[in-house]
Amino acid sequence: MTADSKFSQPNSILPPIPAGVTTPFYYSSLSNIIIHYLVDKDRVKPYFHGEFQDCGLRPALFGDKASVSYNFQVYTGFFSAGVGLPPESWSPSASGITQELELNIVAYPKGKAEDVPDITFEQWLQGEDQTKLLGNHRIYVPCDDPIAINVGRELFGEPKFQTTFMTNIPSPNPCRIPGPVYKPDWVRSWGFQVNDPDTAGVAIFTVVADTDGLRSTPAAISSITEYGIPDGTATGCRWNILQPFDTFILKEPEQSERVVLTYGSSTHPMGKAMRELLHGVKPYAIQTYQSAPVAIQGRPYYLKPQK
Repeated sequence: MTADSKFSQPNSILPPIPAGVTTPFYYSSLSNIIIHYLVDKDRVKPYFHGEFQDCGLRPALFGDKASVSYNFQVYTGFFSAGVGLPPESWSPSASGITQELELNIVAYPKGKAEDVPDITFEQWLQGEDQTKLLGNHRIYVPCDDPIAINVGRELFGEPKFQTTFMTNIPSPNPCRIPGPVYKPDWVRSWGFQVNDPDTAGVAIFTVVADTDGLRSTPAAISSITEYGIPDGTATGCRWNILQPFDTFILKEPEQSERVVLTYGSSTHPMGKAMRELLHGVKPYAIQTYQSAPVAIQGRPYYLKPQK
């Protein structure tokens, strides 16, 4: 069955694929960090009404708490120009890089409450919801790539807006310690800043998350269910991460200080929403993922002169 038109068949549940778009999308690389919070359930209620009234979702509760998270992603993809195209129609580049962030509330579809497993929040982080009904209700999604924004809005119903980021995240590639002799060092904390889309030099918020020295456990939370509202119709999709996340539960009071969230002077509504959802709440967990390198270039060496 194809999905060339919305609900083109009586039993079709597949939205149409917009012109110029193909699915699935294969990521060539991904770095991703998720900061999780447990908040009073009343804080999330406004985000299931008003502009979100057609989301078809209910907030998930873990005990008497709701879950709010934000995740920063930087990813690459390889792209073909087209089948049978002459060279003058080829693309100038075969790859693209995108940065984005999701502000999410964990939710499930209306009418499915009896099918949602009764699990703890830590069990959910570990991937024990095999129904995959628990998923991300996306509130704001800042992104720096116009194509990803258009596809996200039209096909997946993501509330995306275009802006820029500042980042300083871990990488296998070292930094260079200042000095005349080369000494490497590595960034071990995750730093990302979401900028105001209209005012240069003004931030919506900045996060520094330091996991150095903390003990992690692997978590198979993937596939991750993502909910959206394209054209006022609730949809769901799966985001498949092909390796476990490193998961850090911030149980001790001092561990919660490993995440520093600072708001900027931007008046963008995303900042207002984050304050409403997270003010005074300590982070509960951090999850990180970095795809493995696919090739490595070492340093050169001298060839001895031939005698």
